[in-house]
Amino acid sequence: MENNQSKYIEYVREYAESTGNHIWLGGSFLRGDPTPFSDVDISALMGKETLKAFILGYRETIYISYTTNPEGILIVIYEDGVAVDLEVIESMDVADDRFFHLENIKEHAFRRNSSICKEICQRNDLPYQIARLFHRSLIKYLAGKKETGISIANEIAEFLNNGFNVTENDYKNGITRLIEQYNDQYPLDMKYRNLCCELISRIVSSNERRLS
Repeated sequence: MENNQSKYIEYVREYAESTGNHIWLGGSFLRGDPTPFSDVDISALMGKETLKAFILGYRETIYISYTTNPEGILIVIYEDGVAVDLEVIESMDVADDRFFHLENIKEHAFRRNSSICKEICQRNDLPYQIARLFHRSLIKYLAGKKETGISIANEIAEFLNNGFNVTENDYKNGITRLIEQYNDQYPLDMKYRNLCCELISRIVSSNERRLS
């Protein structure tokens, strides 16, 4: 997956430079400390149609949603496992002629565009918004942030009101059970479900550790 992240960042760079649209790299890839499961943080100064073309120009998307706190950030997950936090910039002053920026955008004054996010997302109902937490929980857990991953998984359990909590000792079985229960009530896109199951397969459970 890490190689796919690099391919995506190269796509972003080439897109910015060939089209003259300003895009900033952020997060762990800007800092230089990503994990194989890190999402890619970017900020893009684009209108709606250009943004759609940019998102769809990389590969097939299997999930597009948006954040509500803060507003103005799209969550895009591609079929090859690349996950993107895409901050949509409505306006800011750009003082140079570069288009792919390796600098912290927060050093500049800018305004996000939350309305575009709501127009581009595939669905905006609550179950669909909750579904993104499966992927978020898994990549956090696999990146070593186990407490965060477990906490996010239990947000799903609370939504399903299924009477059990996911624990560290049984995270692999717990998140598998959550996906099965969620899918029974709110059928998941097959490609998105398969990606989550592929991530689950990378988890070494406590029982597997004892047997190794």
